[in-house]
Amino acid sequence: MTLDYFTYDIADYWLPAIENEDYTALDDDEIPLLEEFLDNLPRNAMSWEWGEETSFAYDDISGLMAQCVRGKLYIKGHIR
Repeated sequence: MTLDYFTYDIADYWLPAIENEDYTALDDDEIPLLEEFLDNLPRNAMSWEWGEETSFAYDDISGLMAQCVRGKLYIKGHIR
């Protein structure tokens, strides 16, 4: 099986919702942002791998500057 990945900068406060479907830390107006982001991920996505370092960067979910973790979303097949 061939694997490839997309890389995203994700604010660290989104991680419980992405990994565990725990939305309790999110405001009501943040949930639609996350749902839109997740709905637009590749359909052949398999799993996430999260970096251990954080950096102040543009969050790919909200578009705002935040303390972010670099995430690799592994997919089946090639993207390049």
